[in-house]
Parts: sequence; C-alpha cells; structure tokens
Amino acid sequence: MFQAPRNSHVQPPHAWEHVQKLTLCRQLLQQCCDEYGARHGIRIEIDSRQFTAAFFAWIDALAYNDDYRQRNPRDFFQFAYGVLLRDLLHEKAVRVVGNPVENPVENPVESRLDTAGEHIAAQPPSPDDLAHWWPVGYMLTYFCIGMLKRTLREECELSLEPSDALSQPAVWQSFRENIVEEPALAIAYFDKFMGIEPNWREPGFVANRPGSARPLKSVRSV
Repeated sequence: MFQAPRNSHVQPPHAWEHVQKLTLCRQLLQQCCDEYGARHGIRIEIDSRQFTAAFFAWIDALAYNDDYRQRNPRDFFQFAYGVLLRDLLHEKAVRVVGNPVENPVENPVESRLDTAGEHIAAQPPSPDDLAHWWPVGYMLTYFCIGMLKRTLREECELSLEPSDALSQPAVWQSFRENIVEEPALAIAYFDKFMGIEPNWREPGFVANRPGSARPLKSVRSV
C-alpha cells in the first residue's frame, strides 16, 4: 500500500528560513527519518559529511537563482526543493542501516528456510511496496514535498497536493533508474510528482523551465 511518512515535515515557523540553515535543516530531515522508521520499520540515518556537501551545493544553487524568486516565487520554490532532492540523492546524504532481517533492502537475496527446511532466496521488495523498495528515495521525496507545501503556505499563501504520478510505481522505477546517469533528472521527477510540466532535457536550468517568464541574461546548470 502506498503511504507517505506520517508528518513528513516539521512545523516550525518560517520554514523557508529554517531549511536554509545547516543545523536546522538537518533537524528537519532527522525528524523525517525518525518518523519513517516508526512507520515502516526501516532505520535511515544521516551521513553528516555527505549531508553537509549536499546542503552547501543546494545553497549555492539558491544564491545563483535568487532573482527567479522575484519573477515567479511559486515556481522558484518548486525548483528549489527539486534541487534539494537532487543534491541529497546525489551526495547520498542518508543511508539505510539496521538489522537486515527487519530491513530486507539491506540483503535482498538473503536466504531463508522453507517449510521443508530447504534454503530459498528471499524475494526483494516489489516496487508496489515503495517504502521498502527504495526507502532513501521515497523518504527524501516526501521530505521535500512536505517542506515545499509548508513553504508555499507561508510564503505564497498557496495550498497544493501532489499529482497521481506520486502513487505510480512505474514512475518511481523510472525515477530511480534514470538518476543514476543523470542526477539532475530528480528535479524533473519532483516536478512531475507535483503536477508541474517537467523540463526533461535540461532540468537544472531554471531559465528553461516552463514556468520561467522570460530567459535569464546568463544561464548555468546548477
């Protein structure tokens, strides 16, 4: 059954200001990890070094594209959290840990005994069970969705919900496969999950987003 982590984002005041601070952003992500573990029985922990690298890569991208916020704040925040998702995934900012018996992702081919006492290979999680099939991607996506929804309520007085694509295992399979070779596609998939037309060819270029009102004077892939 497709379920989002319960309370997949913290409810601090001024979420946008909070998430741009290293320590507070980590606290927000840690709560999401804790809630995911409580719901799904999968322990996910933050890698401090990799998280820091992802965070500052994200901050750099925000600074470079800050003028877009004045032109289209709704799409700026959408893009910003898509970039955060990209950087967290690319830098492997979180990882699954814990007991392999409780966590089949760690040992998808671990053998077990059947009723006759013969060893048989345990089946890896099905994409239909996204929480166990790709815990890292699933949790980070919901973390970014939760923060985006909170930010848009506070900064733009907008309320939104994800699209049907978020519940489609085939889309998640494509997401997981394609970001291996092109990490920036995480931005495009995040757009798709939120019902925004993705820029599949150059998702890291804010100037080429469908929501961009006009081309920027200078462009750089972030």
